[in-house]
Order: sequence, then C-alpha cells, then structure tokens
Amino acid sequence: MRYALFACCLYLMLISTPAHAKPAPKPKVLIPTIPPITVTYDVYVGGVHLMTADVFFQEQAARYRARVLGHTYGFWYKVLPWNTILKAEGKMRGDRFIPSEFYTRDEWNHKPKSTWLHFKKNGDVTAAFDPPNTDTNREEVTAAQRRGSLDPVTGLLQLLVHVAVHKDCNVSVPIFEGKRRFDIIGSDNDTEAIDDGDYNAFHGTAQVCNAEFTMVAGEWKDKIRDQFWKRDKGENAREPFHINLGAVDPTLPELPVRLESPSVWGLIVMHLSKWHYATPEEMKD
Repeated sequence: MRYALFACCLYLMLISTPAHAKPAPKPKVLIPTIPPITVTYDVYVGGVHLMTADVFFQEQAARYRARVLGHTYGFWYKVLPWNTILKAEGKMRGDRFIPSEFYTRDEWNHKPKSTWLHFKKNGDVTAAFDPPNTDTNREEVTAAQRRGSLDPVTGLLQLLVHVAVHKDCNVSVPIFEGKRRFDIIGSDNDTEAIDDGDYNAFHGTAQVCNAEFTMVAGEWKDKIRDQFWKRDKGENAREPFHINLGAVDPTLPELPVRLESPSVWGLIVMHLSKWHYATPEEMKD
C-alpha cells in the first residue's frame, strides 16, 4: 500500500529578450515552511478497514526527514499480521527535495524484509537488501533508468510541493523503490466537496489530482504476480488514483485528505482520520 501514499518535472518558461538585454532574474521558489507534523490515514479495501498508517514530517536547516509507520488494523492484524516502517531523509533546494537515504522494513507474518537506498551525488541510486535479493524473474532496472529518481516517500512530498508552489497537479515524479522504477504522473481534475462524516478529519472543498502509475522497469515477468498494476477488469496499466488535497489548518499547505482507486481487490479508499503537530517524543527518532 505504500504505492498509494504514495521528483518533480521542472516546468520551464522560455522568454525572449532584446539583443544585449539582461535576462530577467528567476524568482526564488522555496518549499513552504511548516512545523513538524504527524498525520494518520485509515485505508479501506472493498469496504473493509484493512490498515492504518502514521506519517511524520520535519524540515530543519534546509533538510527534511519523513517517517511512515503502518500496520494491518484490528482483527486483520491477527489474521494477516503486517508492520511496515519507511524512512526518508535528504536536502531541500528551492522547490525540490533531494533524497540522500531511504530505508524500509516490511514484516509479513513475522518475517521481516529490509531495503536501503543510497542516493549518490551523480544521480544514481544503489540498493541493498536483507535478506539478500534473490529475484530471478524480474525485469532489470538499469543505472540510466535509476538516475535522478526519488524514493516513494520523497516522491509524494515532491508532488505535494508542486501543488503548493505551482497551484496545479501537472507533474511527473520518477520513483525507484529498490526493485521497480516507475513514474507517477499527476494531472488536475477539478475540485470536490468532502464530507465523509467521522471517517475524515477534513470537511470542505478539496482539489482533486489524478495520479497515474506508469511502469518503467523492474516488474515481474510472471504476470500473475503484478496485480497492483492491473485494472479492476484485469487489464494492464492500472486505474489512476484520485487524490483529494485540502488544507486542514490555515497555517499548513494542502495535504492528501482522501484517496480512491479501483483495484482487482476492490475499491481502495484512504481517509485522513486525524492530524497533530508532532510531539517531542515523535521527533526523537
């Protein structure tokens, strides 16, 4: 599900100037400054509350760090025990996040798997796995395809910054998660009134972004194992995610408040269930 939480495509404006005239200075665009924050999302699949996740974000001295803690919910934790942690950190330059390190640990049925991504200065990304990666039936991701990509958490942050700075969703975010390389392509889709009752901590008019996943490399060659990338009717190239973005507080930029997408498992719906400014304890790790 971390794909649902789911880099910036630079928008260049070319201007012509008279001969010998000095070009106009480029405006300095900065990532909005916000205090450390923690938001909680509840994820429903086919109408069943299947999992929940807490997302922490902090920026300080032109650096950022983010953490996601997720697990299956309630009864489902007993039947399908799953815990995950994702951590991302790096620098902020203008309106761009530049990741340096990414770590994720998934534990299904008490069997943990960890992945580390290291982002080099030349734009390449190296991955390490514990236990070691033994996949043999997967497409190769080349160095050229990895270069300039972001981890999944930083990719979501970059999408949100584009919306905050440019006031639109029209951005392409290149993602590498250790084994797969894909693009998340955003586009505007009007606005929508959100009133999910007690399910959602946000009520009001939200901007709607469509986010399409386009596989670049690294998918299983065995098509039985690539269900996430199929439409609900079994076709390749999955349905886009519809993401609602809203400001839960006047001091904060727009955050994802609702996400919806069909899938082969049923309708996926993610609600923002609560949020708060991060506590000192949450900022220790």
